[in-house]
Amino acid sequence: MSATVLSSADEKSPVYFWREYDHPYGFLSQWYDCAFEHEGISYRSAEMWMMVQKAKLFGDEKIAQQMVEAPSPKEHKALGRKVKGFERAKWDEHKSRIVEEGNWWKFTNSKEKEQLRKLLLETGDRELVEASPFDRIWGVGFGANDAGENRERWGENLLGKALMRVRDRLREQG
Repeated sequence: MSATVLSSADEKSPVYFWREYDHPYGFLSQWYDCAFEHEGISYRSAEMWMMVQKAKLFGDEKIAQQMVEAPSPKEHKALGRKVKGFERAKWDEHKSRIVEEGNWWKFTNSKEKEQLRKLLLETGDRELVEASPFDRIWGVGFGANDAGENRERWGENLLGKALMRVRDRLREQG
């Protein structure tokens, strides 16, 4: 992925992303393949981080271990739905911090950290928007083609907000 010259209008428009293989912003996806280690665990994506931390938050070490052994984000997500002792209020209290922390490690400790950091910082001050038509919590509930004209009906975009906080932290770090 290389940087492109943007017009001033583009510099202010949101960055829409969704799937890990979408060009040029797929690297923002939770499912983007980027290995990093933390506290002796090898994570393959920010999605894996989120699901393992979810299992640990609720004390489900069995599911957490299954996630560590599972090969794909799809399987991590499916296992995340099986976490025993799950409480919505507790998850809501911790989920944004967990996702921000996982993305921090993705952009500062992965094998691709220099490239990923550069790409994230190249988004400037643009709003980062997960344009998933299926997710109104982590995304906005609209695809990239429909999101702009439906802004007043957007979901929470928690992933986009977490990524913007990571970007701010990277800038502060220098």
